[in-house]
Amino acid sequence: MSIENYHERTSGQTILEVIIALALIILFLSGVIIVQLLSIRNVKYSQNKSTATKLAREQIERARVVRDSAGIDQLWNNCASICYINDELTPVPLSPTGIYGQSLKIETASASDCPLPNVTITPIPVSYVATAHVSWGSLVEEITPAPELSISSCITDWR
Repeated sequence: MSIENYHERTSGQTILEVIIALALIILFLSGVIIVQLLSIRNVKYSQNKSTATKLAREQIERARVVRDSAGIDQLWNNCASICYINDELTPVPLSPTGIYGQSLKIETASASDCPLPNVTITPIPVSYVATAHVSWGSLVEEITPAPELSISSCITDWR
């Protein structure tokens, strides 16, 4: 075998080298696409969680407004079981339809749940825990973490 003959046979790429190079490029690009798809899913989850947090805080604030306008007893009577306070500040037993399911539950609180200040208050205020729960999306999909959020706050009849 002469040097010229050897140089001609080794000067180009073999089909096997080209296929291996293309396979590596495809593998790398597939990894990039998968990472992008996961980041899009995480952004969507974060947007939904942010909206759910806003809706849960609105329910807690609406509970405070109902307490201040109609009294704590009215709030307790309507929301001791699960309720939803609508835009007209009326507690209703149903949650609105749509992407986000919302509910509010009022429960009596213990002294450790809602500690009172170390001053003498007469009459002794009654404390309640208001828990707003928001879920979103279809529950058919198994999403980790679960598409739901709960926020609690203490509400008393003391002003």
